Amino acid sequence: MNMNASGTLGGRELQKTFESTPNAGVCSITGLKPGNPNWINQDNFIAQEGRVGNTDEAMFCVLDGHGQQGHLVSTQCRERLPQLYRETGNDLSRTCLAMQAELEKSTAMDVKCSGATCVICVVEGRRLTVGNLGDSKAVLGRRVNGVTLPHPLTNDHKPDRPDERQRILQAGGKVGCRQLVVGNGPNGPVRLPMGPMRIWYQVRGETMGLAMSRSLGDGIVHALGVSADPELTEHLLDGEDLFLLLGSDGIWDVTDLNQAVQIVQGVVNKNPHGWVRARRAARRPLGPVQLAASAKKYIFVFVF
Repeated sequence: MNMNASGTLGGRELQKTFESTPNAGVCSITGLKPGNPNWINQDNFIAQEGRVGNTDEAMFCVLDGHGQQGHLVSTQCRERLPQLYRETGNDLSRTCLAMQAELEKSTAMDVKCSGATCVICVVEGRRLTVGNLGDSKAVLGRRVNGVTLPHPLTNDHKPDRPDERQRILQAGGKVGCRQLVVGNGPNGPVRLPMGPMRIWYQVRGETMGLAMSRSLGDGIVHALGVSADPELTEHLLDGEDLFLLLGSDGIWDVTDLNQAVQIVQGVVNKNPHGWVRARRAARRPLGPVQLAASAKKYIFVFVF
């Protein structure tokens, strides 16, 4: 089921998209970008469920686009990742690397300075495999001694993470944060670090930076050590695993894993049937977190 709705933030309209499958609910909200009232929602997702033989299979994915053509990158990934997964023999690493190769060869878009994060989860029977590129996250809501707690499935890929930084520097990339000049001292300008660490590069004389160390697309910085090889996590699902939550950084910038899991658990408590939970959770995205997150933009997927 697909549904579009709208709301307002600061007097400006926000576009919301809802979608649900039998056991999952998706919500995507277009946020606000200062100075660009016509900003396009660059987020995308995959929510597929099926059965192969006697095994239940599903794929869930959140794609958070960035750059001028980030919406094209995330759309292409949404369309191609499921097929590439089958073509590569159900290998998530090969899937993402094949996706990167397709993007870099594409004539329909320029991915030199545009790309997308990707967190992709595949469920085959009781086995959950998670692949991650960038700063979107996946987390399980898991019951521990009768209490629902977050069980993280991903680690962010940032250029200040020691292993990620080392790979980028070895490839010839430059890592640092913006510098704010606040005055002059005896040894020259006094600078203060500002904002997150980035991988810096030049495009037509302009200095640009990417604040993540793995992604799909972003061709220029992939030559400088940014990787399309996902970090993989496997988990054997059991009766203590209650739900799966995937979300882009628009959520995690304003809430932590535990708060998000507790909000979803509150929806679960009110709606005991899986498909009702998924639809209602997607239509009521993270309650008090929604307003703050909407000032940016976000996408998330609930799976029960």
